[in-house]
Amino acid sequence: MMEELIQLAGKQQRYFDAATCPRTKKERGHFGTPLAIADFMAGMFTQVPHDTVRILDPGAGVGTLSAAVCQRVLRQRSPRRLVFELWENDPNLEALLYTTMDRCREVLRAGGHEMEFTIRTEDYVLEHAQPSLFNNGPTPSFDLVIMNPPYYKVRKDSAHASVMEHVVHGQPNIYVLFMAAAVDLLTDGGEMVAITPRSYFNGPYFKRFRKWFFDRMVARQVHVFESRADAFKDDEVLQENVILLAERGGGPKDVTLTSSAGRQFHHVERHTVPYAKVVEDTTGDHLIRVATSLLDREVIEALDALPHRFHELGFAISTGPVVTFRSTEFLRDVRSDDTAPLLWMHNVRPFITQFPPKKNGKPTHILVSDRSMRLLLPAKRYVLLKRFTAKEERRRLVAGIVGPEDSYSEFVGLENHLNYVYRPSGELTEEESLGLAAFFNSAFVDRYFRAISGSTQVNASEIRAMPIPCETTIRQIGQLFMGSDAGSSILIERTVAKTVGLSEGLIQELCESVQ
Repeated sequence: MMEELIQLAGKQQRYFDAATCPRTKKERGHFGTPLAIADFMAGMFTQVPHDTVRILDPGAGVGTLSAAVCQRVLRQRSPRRLVFELWENDPNLEALLYTTMDRCREVLRAGGHEMEFTIRTEDYVLEHAQPSLFNNGPTPSFDLVIMNPPYYKVRKDSAHASVMEHVVHGQPNIYVLFMAAAVDLLTDGGEMVAITPRSYFNGPYFKRFRKWFFDRMVARQVHVFESRADAFKDDEVLQENVILLAERGGGPKDVTLTSSAGRQFHHVERHTVPYAKVVEDTTGDHLIRVATSLLDREVIEALDALPHRFHELGFAISTGPVVTFRSTEFLRDVRSDDTAPLLWMHNVRPFITQFPPKKNGKPTHILVSDRSMRLLLPAKRYVLLKRFTAKEERRRLVAGIVGPEDSYSEFVGLENHLNYVYRPSGELTEEESLGLAAFFNSAFVDRYFRAISGSTQVNASEIRAMPIPCETTIRQIGQLFMGSDAGSSILIERTVAKTVGLSEGLIQELCESVQ
């Protein structure tokens, strides 16, 4: 049963939720921390130091996370002196936050501890910008940081993006700015526990942030939720979330990887792996890979052992050039002599491309003209990869094949939510396209991609960096599928796995995983 302080915070959160429309909460990026998650996060700190402990809670909301830290201290016998600094600039939350923290102070004092707190209502990110000619910058002064930062995108020309341009570029999400500001406030050896979207773990968009962050912070524990919808289901949030425990400074050590089916933590899978297996930096990208099962770890080791990276071979991958909302003047619903097929994600199935699809209201043709030529590709053989899938779908990677015979025109249009693999000079052979499609459609590669990319988006940059067999092996895989039923999952696994030299035990595990 949840104990008194966290229960009080939960009551305050319910009061706020009942008085606030969901749209307002979404605009401000406020998603209250579920009580069990808060309790788990407070327990992730290596220790709550003796004597005076300074604790930062940015984006504090009603104080659920700070209440969970207080609850942890109450379970300890030796006295502590806690000094909290809580940042919350929503005026509708300030009174609720004060009520939570005032009660925490009373209970801690009754338990033999000391506690004081300060609530700050200014803009947390702007107040902790990097040094400038007029600002000395933040002074490291906190031993612990615990946070569930807000989640929303900020304009690239906003003050927030400007003061943090050394960390991010483009249109950043506010949560990474909260994390970055907290790094500069931690003392050496200080620890941060943060629940955030997993999106910063991989991909080019967060590359600058990852490098900046992990040059200063060392990952100690990563917790993942097997269900994307469960962690914040009360707010109908489908973002995939992770909890990170990281230490300021210090050297790389083993990382503890944990996972739970949901937010109740009745059964937590736990294992320890070398740091380099989690923070992978061979390409300078600081990719965060989380393999939470023995099978996933075996898959990663086997795929990493392949001899090449995709970008080293004679293939290339790009993103479909047709951004439909920018190209409406060229889109057509009816075929004519001056149109070409327009392919979308829903056209792509394993090994094939279905055109025309069932009616779904989307334009299925694109005008062929001098002005639209920049959006068109020559009608030749490509391997198409869906850029987005739902986390709950069986496959993160879905690869179809389109050939010149699939287009009634000399050209074809590919919508921007597709990636396409091609030969920059020449054309993919049938064997190469079948081999590549089988490779990407295999559970072997799919499990690898899920472990290194919690995102439901397949970035072309991640494919370029992916280990891959040599071109001869890819053609051998394709030859084995010539004239056969490429749709059989077991056939795909055995063909790909045997050709790349996996052990019989791993092959059997992969086959069982797709049955």
